Amino acid sequence: MKGKFKIFNLKFEIIGKYFIGIFLVFLFGIVIFQQYSSSLFFQKKDRVNVVFYGKNTVYYSLGKYDGVHYFISFYPDVKVKVPGGYGNYRVGGLGKLIELEKKSDLFRKTFSVTTASTVDRYFYTATPDIYYGKEEMDEDSLVFPTYKDIFFSTSNSNVFDRFFIFFQLLGKRKRQFSEIDYKSFLGTDEEFFQDKDFAKKYQGFLYNRIYRKEKKTVQIQYEKSYKTALFISKIIEGDGIRTVDLSDTNFTKGTCEVIEDSETFSQTAKDMSGFFGCILKRGRPTSSDILMKLGSVEKEWGIL
Repeated sequence: MKGKFKIFNLKFEIIGKYFIGIFLVFLFGIVIFQQYSSSLFFQKKDRVNVVFYGKNTVYYSLGKYDGVHYFISFYPDVKVKVPGGYGNYRVGGLGKLIELEKKSDLFRKTFSVTTASTVDRYFYTATPDIYYGKEEMDEDSLVFPTYKDIFFSTSNSNVFDRFFIFFQLLGKRKRQFSEIDYKSFLGTDEEFFQDKDFAKKYQGFLYNRIYRKEKKTVQIQYEKSYKTALFISKIIEGDGIRTVDLSDTNFTKGTCEVIEDSETFSQTAKDMSGFFGCILKRGRPTSSDILMKLGSVEKEWGIL
């Protein structure tokens, strides 16, 4: 009797381990599917913007379908505006600031504001140094990220994003990338992209055709900072989304909202919601196709 009981327990234990194994494989499959479906492979934008931060910090704008690629080389001593109320920082000191503040997403926000475009992914070393100098890379000296930079740097990318970027850069030649030059637009104290003529000259270079095709207009409502709302408008306009109005409001709800009157949300609305972390809502904007109520985004993206 005892022998039969032991055999029964053994069978029960084996069956239990079998089902646990299946359950774990099932969970792993769900995670993999979610990561893959949310990766750059399925992103509907036709332009992917990536920043590799280091001694030679480079912004790449990769055309997924048209084969038109751009890059901007930031030398360490050039200054940029850091959202969130941090003011102006040298690019060479940005990594150390982010390490101290433990806010790696500042890479995405800072270079989005700087380039007037939506930065999708960023890469950096886990313990960045402080860099100095005025040397930058041009079309002749451009060095592409290495396998190690793509697969072993700290990033907001998952493994599928890393493979996507690797394949996008694989086999590319320097002459396939056009440099966006900013030197003539530096202010007297080397604050980057302060001159409105820069946006005027390069607007349309980094836009996404899907937004131009949808032709959605956007109204942005802010509570306190017109300047912050203006910079946010420049980011979405750089992507090809037209802003028709910036207006102050007493809206004090903490969350950001993207409101559209449509049974099916447009790609424009969905991408704005995803990039800025806003809630998608159905409603009837009065002066545009889409209404963006900044809420907490105004503080998170605050420009001094």
